[in-house]
Amino acid sequence: MAGNAHILLSQILHCFAVLAAFIVPALMILIPIRFLTKLPSYVFRKLLHIVAFSCVTLMILSAKSWQAAALTAVLLAVAVYPILAAFESASWYEKLFVQKSAGEIKKSLLLLFFMFAVLISVSWGVFDKPHLAAAAILMWGTGDAAAALVGIPYGKHKVHSRYTDGKKSWEGSLAMLAVSFLSGMIVLSAAREMPMPQAVLSAGLGALLGTATELFSPSEYDTVTVPTIIAAVLLLFG
Repeated sequence: MAGNAHILLSQILHCFAVLAAFIVPALMILIPIRFLTKLPSYVFRKLLHIVAFSCVTLMILSAKSWQAAALTAVLLAVAVYPILAAFESASWYEKLFVQKSAGEIKKSLLLLFFMFAVLISVSWGVFDKPHLAAAAILMWGTGDAAAALVGIPYGKHKVHSRYTDGKKSWEGSLAMLAVSFLSGMIVLSAAREMPMPQAVLSAGLGALLGTATELFSPSEYDTVTVPTIIAAVLLLFG
């Protein structure tokens, strides 16, 4: 029992090392850019999202077990939450993150990393397909970022429907579809766990339904709905 705990601990430390190797250099670049330039707030937020999703994807692909990967995601959220709470009242905090509402950043972080843990536990722990967890997470994160980075400045054609909020655009949705599909293909091709036609089908359907889900989901729920749909599609066809 003690031996298993020691192995799990070493695997978790390995996962944290992978995350740190990616996150620390990225933050050393992004934080000065945030304070020294006039980079729009939404661009900075989405760059942070891309860093988070990309590093978790790499962590999953390099992890030794699903338990270690899932626990790392949970432990990271639990460790960072009180740090964010402690500095939330500082003047630089709002400048750095630009919250949509009070406490939004720390709440979003908790939900985000717990969703990572759920995706890892189901895709890898239940179905023994770690590459599908990695693909779903990267498709979700990069697609969402692309939707904002393209849709906010260039989204001239809004999607008018009683099922949408009227703020999302066809340009943003098409950007999400393309980037999500490309991200899925990169992970699935690198994993070499399925034939190319199957990878194209899985990534294509996952990107299409994920984009549709993001389009029709209220913004407060898409952190749950979008990754759930993408992961379900990949598991079904992968």
